[in-house]
Amino acid sequence: MSWTIERATGIVLSRRDHREADRWYSVFTRERGKLEFLARGGHKPLAKLTPHLEMVSVVDLMLVNGHAFYTVAGVERLESFPRVYNDLVKLMLVQNALYLVDIGTREEEADMTIYDLLQRWLGFLNSDLVISQERGAFLLAAFGLKLMSLVGYRPELRLCLGCRRAIEEGAFSWHALKGGVVCNKCVSSDQDQWFAARSITNESLKLLRFALEESFDTHIKPRLRGEDLVGFHEAVESLIVSHFPMIPASSLREACAV
Repeated sequence: MSWTIERATGIVLSRRDHREADRWYSVFTRERGKLEFLARGGHKPLAKLTPHLEMVSVVDLMLVNGHAFYTVAGVERLESFPRVYNDLVKLMLVQNALYLVDIGTREEEADMTIYDLLQRWLGFLNSDLVISQERGAFLLAAFGLKLMSLVGYRPELRLCLGCRRAIEEGAFSWHALKGGVVCNKCVSSDQDQWFAARSITNESLKLLRFALEESFDTHIKPRLRGEDLVGFHEAVESLIVSHFPMIPASSLREACAV
């Protein structure tokens, strides 16, 4: 059987044990999008390559393409994010964001915008910022919104999904399955089509817009009110449940609990 050697730069998303000694890894690469590869003996305590794959980092990979699957032959760590490991909240944020990318993307679909989003996220968290659990949950939801927009599920937050007119304050509802806001006139005129629409406050909608459109650095600034966050998180989580191929094991708020 013929095989080839390939190089790729990427960020490891997840791992799973295989048989007694091997381990599968999922990695989002700059060149090829998401790839899966096998680390022979990766589950052994003295494995040489896996320590570089266990840490959150940007790695240079040498992969053997056996045409049935990839096997890792070499790993070099290019960039690490040490401040993430000194803060449990940040570590949870990184792990859950990587998980969202893993379940929300398909293999071998190159997308530099997703790779850049991951790098910005890791760079942002590798700072001296102190992040509370509440703020962390907002940040993770913001990451999820940005990711959804890049994989083809950008929510409509300004125009009615039905009539395409600009929505008015206090006169709209949220429809996760159709992906955004719908004015109350459209809901009233066709209740069969919009029966799944749910109420959402002006403040929660503003948080959705802010989370989607602004940078992570600015997400640290606004004051977060509990009642606004409830609607915000319900909207983001309903989008993920409605459109991602897999449903996350826990809510975004629970994911940040430490």
